Amino acid sequence: MTDSYSPGNSSLPSALWHTVFLSQRDLSIQVPVNYVTQPGVSLAAACFGERRYEDYDFETCLSNLLSVGFRRLILDLYWDATSQVWSFCPVSVPISLTAATLTSSSPAGALSSAQLQTAALLPSTSSQVTQAASTGSTSLAARQAASNSSTSSALLSSASSIPPNSTSSVQPLSTVASSPPGEPLYQFGPYQCTSTIVFTDFISILSDYILLTENTIEAHLIQLIINVHAAAATDNSTQPALPPEQSALPGTSNSLSALLDASLSAYIYTPTELSAHRADLNSSWYSVVPSRQPISEYYTTKIASNRVHSTPDGWPSESYIEVAKVKRLLIGLGSVDPQIEGYNFSSDRDIIFPQGYMEADRSIRATNDGIVENGCLFDAKTPDLALVNSSWSASSNFSGLDFPTISSSRGIPLLNLTSNLTACGISPIINQTLANSTASMNITSYQAVSYATVWSWAYGEPRNSSGSTSDNDVSNSHFRCALMDPTLNGRWRVGDCTTKFYAACRIASEPYRWQISSIPVAFSAAPDACPGNSTFAVPRTALENSYLHSVLNARPDILSDSDASGVWVEFHSLDVQTCWVSGGSNATCPYYEDPALEQRRAVLVPTIAAVIVLVLTALTLLVKCNQNRRTSRTRTRRMDSGWDYEGVPS
Repeated sequence: MTDSYSPGNSSLPSALWHTVFLSQRDLSIQVPVNYVTQPGVSLAAACFGERRYEDYDFETCLSNLLSVGFRRLILDLYWDATSQVWSFCPVSVPISLTAATLTSSSPAGALSSAQLQTAALLPSTSSQVTQAASTGSTSLAARQAASNSSTSSALLSSASSIPPNSTSSVQPLSTVASSPPGEPLYQFGPYQCTSTIVFTDFISILSDYILLTENTIEAHLIQLIINVHAAAATDNSTQPALPPEQSALPGTSNSLSALLDASLSAYIYTPTELSAHRADLNSSWYSVVPSRQPISEYYTTKIASNRVHSTPDGWPSESYIEVAKVKRLLIGLGSVDPQIEGYNFSSDRDIIFPQGYMEADRSIRATNDGIVENGCLFDAKTPDLALVNSSWSASSNFSGLDFPTISSSRGIPLLNLTSNLTACGISPIINQTLANSTASMNITSYQAVSYATVWSWAYGEPRNSSGSTSDNDVSNSHFRCALMDPTLNGRWRVGDCTTKFYAACRIASEPYRWQISSIPVAFSAAPDACPGNSTFAVPRTALENSYLHSVLNARPDILSDSDASGVWVEFHSLDVQTCWVSGGSNATCPYYEDPALEQRRAVLVPTIAAVIVLVLTALTLLVKCNQNRRTSRTRTRRMDSGWDYEGVPS
């Protein structure tokens, strides 16, 4: 097994979806990470739903999930006291099996911290962003119209957990299959495991993913939540595990932090760093350029007598963690089985955040159509951020929603619920096997769920033209500005920047307080159309978007205006057609260099160099001629009056 990031072709986003993910990441990049919703998935459900724990399937599964946009991964690790490894297999693997196939807890393909640290977060230019086929990077050249009907109408179903087979609670060990290129797959009661499906496999794949996406186009912050269990006995696989002897618990060398630190230390944003940065914002968050600082309205600050700012509860933004500090990972501890409580977690505290630090499980209730009835954080009557506690809100318990049970069932309710949870400010966590298939066998259903968490652009947007057959180059050059459309449930579409629409205005820089201009204006005039104490702005999170949408719905004059039924948001691609930015009409794309400009530079540089050479040559000849003339004159005078040299006065 190569332990590398190897997504299947079907998991690679199209150019349009690349634009969607990049623009949405950039919208929220300065929002503290605890307020940004992200799609999450349990690897136990998505990769091991059939109770088959095999290395190559896992490599494909994890790669596919990362490729389609899951940013929050839930891991269930089992401490195998017999083999002394952290494994994904719920059953202890006998030493006789591991001796031949598992010689070290460190994978041969693991990348060292030093290797990872040498790859800086480099700005991507047009030459980098066109390599979508090989690296999954986005093309900022001409976009393609996406027709992903198979994704939007994906058939989703859940495979319920395989019930324990009481007749096979104690089964003889037997090899049931071979996984390419020959790793044996063993049967342990209802489980099938290779002896090498261990935590370091995951670390190696994640290391490779980070290395391949270490640029400003593809980099995303990944959140890991690790649930810790004890592996069941080999001959009693369906019964609860027994607590390992104290001497058989993980030691310093095979603790979770030691394994993570060996290959990923350069990319982990740690509890120690957070604590230090919170204590002195002057030398941490406030010390970087404004575009990388977290938005201060999202956290409370205190100012000491020495003018040092601090925060008791704030989190940095992705712009600070990822761009300023070149970190890519946040790791938190999830549930801990009673049998493993004897493990000394103190050694992990410098790298892994404590239980409950990165997760706030939100209890919700939904209808069979995917409508959230209870638990939504959005409340139009409460736009005060202090009263809307959406920090780290997530939900995996979709009470009230009946998951389809066969692959031919419609999955639209699940997609509706995923979208509605996101709009409520809650990260949806998938803990069911979809379409009775793992993400290594069929990524389509998981891809549909991930794409359903997009809260900004409507499906098929952002388009690069109006789609009209009467379009010409001039009209399409104006088709570069984003507006919220009330007919698209608050999602955005691209509009002609010269057309008049109302403007979205943020009140006093507060995230959830919005008002709308009294008159429709062209995009360029939107900043001047906003009332006093407000600014032309764009929603940066799903919850901010929901509050703006509610204000729009409260304006019947706009909803009934057939010519201006929409609201400009401060987001455009005026500089480069496929690169969406905020920051005023003159904001430029940070990822793109005009190929025409590069070609002009390539032509101009040699031309200018040739001109310079010619000028220097002419000057040289002129100087030499002048020297010869002066020398001749000097020699003549020397001959006439004995070295009476007429030169520059000393």
